[in-house]
Amino acid sequence: MIFTAKPLPPTLVSSAFNTARKTIHKATKRCLQLGLQAGLPLAAAITMQSCSTTSQQNPNATQNSEAPAAQASTNKPANVIKVIDRSFSIETLYALMVAEFAIDRKRYDIALGNYVQQAVNTEELNITVRATQIARILKARQATLEMSQLWLSINPASEDAMMIAANELIEANQLLKAFEVSKSLKSTLGKASFDTIAMQAESSDAKTVNYLIEELQELSTLYPKDASIWVGLSVLLQSEGQLEQALNAAEQAKLLDDDSIQSVFQEARVLQQMGKQDLARERLQNLVNAHPLNTSLRVRYARVISRYDLDESAVQFGILHKQLPGDGEILYSLALIEKNRGLFDRAIQHFNELISNGQHIDSAHFHLGDIYQKTKVPEKAIKHFGEIKTGQHYIAAVAKMTEILISENNREQALALIKQEMQRPNTSNLEKLYMLEADTLSRAGQMSAAESSLSQGLKTFPNSTTLLYSRAMLYVRLDYISAAEQDLKRVIEITPKNAAALNALGYTLADRTDRLDEARSYIEQAYALTPNDPAVLDSLGWVAFRQGNFEDSIEKLNRAIAAMPDHEIAAHLGEVLWVSGRQREAITIWKDGLKLNPNSKIIHQAIHRLEAKLD
Repeated sequence: MIFTAKPLPPTLVSSAFNTARKTIHKATKRCLQLGLQAGLPLAAAITMQSCSTTSQQNPNATQNSEAPAAQASTNKPANVIKVIDRSFSIETLYALMVAEFAIDRKRYDIALGNYVQQAVNTEELNITVRATQIARILKARQATLEMSQLWLSINPASEDAMMIAANELIEANQLLKAFEVSKSLKSTLGKASFDTIAMQAESSDAKTVNYLIEELQELSTLYPKDASIWVGLSVLLQSEGQLEQALNAAEQAKLLDDDSIQSVFQEARVLQQMGKQDLARERLQNLVNAHPLNTSLRVRYARVISRYDLDESAVQFGILHKQLPGDGEILYSLALIEKNRGLFDRAIQHFNELISNGQHIDSAHFHLGDIYQKTKVPEKAIKHFGEIKTGQHYIAAVAKMTEILISENNREQALALIKQEMQRPNTSNLEKLYMLEADTLSRAGQMSAAESSLSQGLKTFPNSTTLLYSRAMLYVRLDYISAAEQDLKRVIEITPKNAAALNALGYTLADRTDRLDEARSYIEQAYALTPNDPAVLDSLGWVAFRQGNFEDSIEKLNRAIAAMPDHEIAAHLGEVLWVSGRQREAITIWKDGLKLNPNSKIIHQAIHRLEAKLD
């Protein structure tokens, strides 16, 4: 039997057609705003295709609907539609219509992708501007950068394009390009953020910094009344250690605008580096007093002053907390300062307030645990540390709990706690927990168990340089030099420029074997990577002593102990001085080392081995 569909009622056909027309209205309107008048015929065509029933049941409606589409495509290739003075493919118009539908349905990823693709394909100004706008709203930085640069290439005189491109280039750390765009901005708009570029460039290589200094000096002659140029110049001169010139530039900026926050802050930074703390503080305080309601300014002042005056910083953060009572960053900073000042009751109150507000929860628990540990309330300390299940404070919190348990002679409970944490599903901290377990066992004198823990960890993380290095150091303590050497060489194989591993291997060979030339080779590789590392200098001094180069040894060890006073370095230097016949100096060095660590085994062993006496 053949069934024939009944004709749809005219009212239903009309309703379906109107619904489709409303659906595309917003997208069509946007296409018209972009200058894509051909979007309307295309939209009508889409509507007709989706209402095929209408074409069968209402021939007149079909004829009327097709007329505009036919007219728009007269004398054009089938896949091209004329838009003002340009021809666009149907694919481009379709992609833009889809993008606008996507925006209406909150599928912004599709909208951005379509607009970016069509901007690249067509290099049409309105499409590119729209793509840039969408990218900025979505904070899609790479897309914003690319689209703003495309916009600038299409319309080099666009001030908006220049401003957006300059900001995005700064954000992307493409500072030289940002500088060139900013120069164009200055010449056309009369202003640019040269100070922002300079602050970003502080940590750049010397070549970049010096180039920007020269450029800013040239600009300062062209635009002597632009404070941002002088501030930027001051920032870069300061980064190069040219403090007097930096101060002069900052003062010049301040003369141009005595109320400029940026120039006063830069002047204060230079004064601080010059050691003129009181003058720097006076400048900042005057600025804050002149702008008492400027909270961002007060925040900067409070953070700067915290480096050398916690009391004043606490006052400022207290004011800020009253001005911005719901700001978690302000409250957290205030609580930290109170903790550092020993005002534990206030700090506890504010950390608990943060937890109640759902702000900085893990950090607040960690600091509360730390306060209770310091004030000898172990139960509360463990309670707060135990609230931290993940994040940056997690391992430190577990370590703190084990420390508390061990201090109360509950070592087995501490180890059980670590095991319990290791058995948690999908823990991202398993490698660190193996390290913590091994360290806890090692400090308890359970060396074999510590080695087993590290070896077990390496079964799960075979390329963990941290576990390999730790096991190597444990092997050295156990006098398993061959095993230690094997682990350290594996670390170096994985990370060839690992200065710590190179130094450890070299020192171990120098101290425990007669392979002195090989030992020196490893230490010198570490020295090439970190020439000012006191540990490496100590190793160089020790291998020189073992090779009989006493003067070279003393020179290296003196440099090491000057850089980092340490009882182990003191033990080495004292021994070399003693063997060199400089016994009085050796005794002085050993005594200084024992002040640092009265129970230093390495110093007492050296004294005993050399049959020396400190008196």
